[in-house]
Amino acid sequence: MTGSVRLYTNNGGIIGPDNDPAVNPEAVTTATSSGTFSPAGGTTAEIVLVGGGGGGGSNRGGAGGAGGVLHASTYTLPGSPVSYTVGGPGSQAGGNTKGNNGGDSSFDSHTATGGGGGGRHGGDYAAKSGGSGGGAGHAMGGSGAGSANQSPSGQFTGYGNPGGSGGDPSAGGGGAGQGAIGRTGGGQGIPLDVASPTASPAVVYYGGGGGGRGTGGGQGGGRHGQPGGDNRGGGGGSHGPTTGPQDSAGQGGYIAIKEPETFSGAPGVWRLAEVFALVKAGNWVI
Repeated sequence: MTGSVRLYTNNGGIIGPDNDPAVNPEAVTTATSSGTFSPAGGTTAEIVLVGGGGGGGSNRGGAGGAGGVLHASTYTLPGSPVSYTVGGPGSQAGGNTKGNNGGDSSFDSHTATGGGGGGRHGGDYAAKSGGSGGGAGHAMGGSGAGSANQSPSGQFTGYGNPGGSGGDPSAGGGGAGQGAIGRTGGGQGIPLDVASPTASPAVVYYGGGGGGRGTGGGQGGGRHGQPGGDNRGGGGGSHGPTTGPQDSAGQGGYIAIKEPETFSGAPGVWRLAEVFALVKAGNWVI
């Protein structure tokens, strides 16, 4: 017999010559400081980008607003490394002053705006605008809420809400999920599980507003007299009835990038067992 001979063996079934696919596992990248992101091999990812939380105003001042939140469930990644910036927390100074805004966070030309600082006590009690607005300080007027200026950007949806208006006691800051609650309560953050593996999801609240005087912060924001909460981009709590500094700073920004599992290989040449496994995992593209 002339020519080549192809042997077939009982191996679970072969469609064409054997070809083992290359699999890139799911990858989760998180950061609380600026740096550079290099894609693990895929072309898309889920991304949340959070600006730094605003600081609370001093001397019965209002609470800080949360950092703006940008979220994309499917973002097209560039083919090369990307530098990103994570915004710092807005500070709260002594004396009778307003809180400072949080820093902006950015990724691939998209920006999550830092939260607005809380207003101070007295005549100039209005809060500052930001990703979410700060709460107005202690005053008899009923205005002065910090406005929200977080916008959507490209493939990202933007989240931000205004803070509470002035009054007695001072107001809460706006959160990414809602504005100040009942004027003095901090607005809730946005619940997402971007920073956890898909197989073991863990919801985290991003961008909670700080709590007004005597109240708690929104989920992810600081309570009265406390810094922004531990859930990323939270606003600082309202200041107490003194002119000395308290720890009412906002929380720093945050970024989380989740790249899905991907695979590659020559088309049309798969073991049946491999085809079954890939179809079951949702990775077989027709």
